[in-house]
Amino acid sequence: MFKFFARFASSQPPDPCERALRALKRGELESAEAQFTALLTEGVPALQRAFLLNKRGAARARLGNRDMARADFEAALEVVPNYAPSLVNVGNLALEDGLTGEAVKRYESAIVADARYAAAYFNLSVAYKRQERFGEAVSALRTAQKLEARIRLGKNGRRC
Repeated sequence: MFKFFARFASSQPPDPCERALRALKRGELESAEAQFTALLTEGVPALQRAFLLNKRGAARARLGNRDMARADFEAALEVVPNYAPSLVNVGNLALEDGLTGEAVKRYESAIVADARYAAAYFNLSVAYKRQERFGEAVSALRTAQKLEARIRLGKNGRRC
């Protein structure tokens, strides 16, 4: 039992980005939004800035602040034009608005940007289903499942 506690006592506290991600995962959305905002200082490298904007946008979307979320996703795309997670999130907003064709374009763009991004295939399958393109929906879903399986078996890399 002492080894169990010693392992936690010696571990490093999570860095600010990890704390923000944990808050988002726990549904502490106001806290996550504030933490991601604090991390968006000048001098943040482009890819990290796109990541932080996208995550803050996700928190804002879950808070019901769709306009602010969209602004964050679009700002991320200004920094990294083919940032797959933001392309998918803009597609999600379009899908929620009933703009299925626009959503499909965004998901397909995300796949072109990162063919290993499982969320793009999963969401594309949903959009295809709404368009009654069932064969394509099943194919996209299978691809998403294969990619997710690889992620579970592979590395769990640092995101911040």
